[in-house]
Parts: sequence; structure tokens; C-alpha cells
Amino acid sequence: MNYKKIFLGGIVAGFIINILDFLVMFLFTGKLYQKLQVKGLVLQSPRLPFEYLWIFGMFVMGILLAWFYAIARQRLGAGPVTALLVSFILALMVHVPYNFAEASWSITGRLIPLIKMVSGIVEFVIAGFVAAWIYKEKE
Repeated sequence: MNYKKIFLGGIVAGFIINILDFLVMFLFTGKLYQKLQVKGLVLQSPRLPFEYLWIFGMFVMGILLAWFYAIARQRLGAGPVTALLVSFILALMVHVPYNFAEASWSITGRLIPLIKMVSGIVEFVIAGFVAAWIYKEKE
């Protein structure tokens, strides 16, 4: 395994996830969260340094996407089909259970979890595909 390429692909994937996530927040969920804050259903400010932890966490997710692809390609073969399959499966594992629970139990409604789930799956698939494109085995 080429750990330098895993790290490089993962950092690029994390950057992609963070950019796409910001766009989703800016275009879709930001105003919804503001309305929920006014109603008192969402805190006005986070309890933790959320932004920094979130950004860091998405870089970790990008590295994990690249790492899982590097492992899977040995069994499933290198290429875009493996990249999309691995990224899609990981996206489902990460985004569906939490957002399903959020939609079921949260008093904030179902729209935000739906947007976050769909956008998260799309983000992971795109980022994982790019990370796989960057990854090359050592020669």
C-alpha cells in the first residue's frame, strides 16, 4: 500500500467534502438552521469548537475513504467501479443511520436530516472517487 498516496488522496477528498458541505450549508440548510435557532429548537452557538472539529473530522473521513479504496482494490480490482462502490457503501454506513434517527426523534423536523443524508452521500461518493483517482500503488 502506498501510504503517501492514501494521505494525499485523503486530504484532497477531505477538502472536497468540506467545500461541498459548506455549499450545502450556504445554499440549503443555513437558513433552516437560523429559523430553528429563532424558535429555540437549535442552540445559537455550539458547545464545542464545532467548526474546527467538523473540518478536521471531514479530513479524517477523506483519508478513510482513500484507505478503504486502497484495501478494496486488492480484492475488487483497481478502477472507478471499485472507487464508486466503496465510497457509496461507506457513505450509506455513515449518513443513513444517524440521519434516519435524527429524522425520527428530533423535534426539528425531517427536512434537514434528508438534505444532510443525500448531500453527505453525494459528497462521499465524489470525494472517494477523486481519492481513488489519486491513489497509485508503489512501483
